[in-house]
Amino acid sequence: METDISVKVLTTEDPWSSSEVQKAQLEDPAISPILERKLNSENRPSWQEIAPESPATKRYWALWDSLHLKDGVLYRKWESDDGSSCCWQLILPKSRISRSSARDS
Repeated sequence: METDISVKVLTTEDPWSSSEVQKAQLEDPAISPILERKLNSENRPSWQEIAPESPATKRYWALWDSLHLKDGVLYRKWESDDGSSCCWQLILPKSRISRSSARDS
């Protein structure tokens, strides 16, 4: 199964603690089902469990193996093709995406 996944790098204007980020992720309806499962289990939910969720949640489900928790916060681990470098991308809740960034997409 081929998956087309677009990622936009965004930065926040104000620093926030891990607990604040986690709270915002848990309040985001697209992120929450994935984060809750990652917090409570290492097992990927079945398709039957995810099928009723939003398209955005399904995209995160497709990324399950590259999503990791750091301090209880959900990140995507991106690795270069040759494995020589990696970076951690914060799964940013929609509430924290600035209006100007959203208009650029």
